[in-house]
Amino acid sequence: MNSYTNPQSRIRNFKMAFTLVELLVVIAIIGVLVALLLPAVQAAREAARRTQCSNNLKQLGLALNNYHGAHGQFPLGAVHNPPLSWGDRKGGNHGSFMVALLPYFEQHAIHDACLFGPDDDTFADSVIDATGQFVHEVWIDALLCPSDAEGKRYYEGANTYWSWTDNLNAATSNYAASMGSQQFGSCFPGNEFGTGNSIHGEDATGQRISGVFSHLAWGASIREITDGTSHTIALGEIRPKCSAHARDGWMHVNSLWFATSCPINWPTCSDEPGYDINCTPDAGAFEWSCQQGFKSQHVGGAQFVFCDGSVHFIDEDVDYRNYQRLGDRRDGESLDPF
Repeated sequence: MNSYTNPQSRIRNFKMAFTLVELLVVIAIIGVLVALLLPAVQAAREAARRTQCSNNLKQLGLALNNYHGAHGQFPLGAVHNPPLSWGDRKGGNHGSFMVALLPYFEQHAIHDACLFGPDDDTFADSVIDATGQFVHEVWIDALLCPSDAEGKRYYEGANTYWSWTDNLNAATSNYAASMGSQQFGSCFPGNEFGTGNSIHGEDATGQRISGVFSHLAWGASIREITDGTSHTIALGEIRPKCSAHARDGWMHVNSLWFATSCPINWPTCSDEPGYDINCTPDAGAFEWSCQQGFKSQHVGGAQFVFCDGSVHFIDEDVDYRNYQRLGDRRDGESLDPF
């Protein structure tokens, strides 16, 4: 029997395989590619979230100007029935500026469910007839920034000012009104130009309000914004987790009164690097100017609606006085680029 084997057959029968070194090199290359790709994917996702947040703010800016066109002024900061009552149910308390703004950003059904009679407390009494759900429990996607991972959260039992119930589920907002450079008795006193000397913005005339909204029943008209609508902040981003007042929800009379007095993104949440224990919502002593400052989870700053409806991202390292100029409607000073 012929034992001769064709060399070509031996070549065909030889099985190719990776060596261990080659396999490790391939794994290392894949690891490097994944490490390079993940940040890019995360950055793309955040860019999409920031764009959605910007779109929400643009809709609110348009709503503000449409409201002004119908009423000759911006919505009242909050409607209180004197004397002021921050906690218990009270007839004549008709909610934050956001309640009046509802029909102007396509929330007619929610606004129609609100009660505004002289004996009604709009927050406490308004119910969706079809479901029996309180209106203050309703989440409105247009008021939520998708970058805030904890934005859509009820703060059961943590609400500061509603003593009539321990089980309040108040839907919150990532957007709040600006009182500008308003006076606070704390670490950032505000009132940089002497135009906002009503502590906490408790003025229903606007004469002592730096910005375009009051803590009470006042909202500016465009003629009162003498610095120009394109130079003055109307609304900005907030994080309810980091403010005891904002935890009470988009509807609450004592929730959405914020100011530029505190620098952007000042750390008032305990899980933030360098957080200020005196300003945390969970501390016994409250530094209101810090908690009522604008902040976001966008890297490096926050987004704001100006009175002309435009949306701008402002860096958290913006010069403090320039930031106060942006908040104040009548400081008369020239703005630096921001």
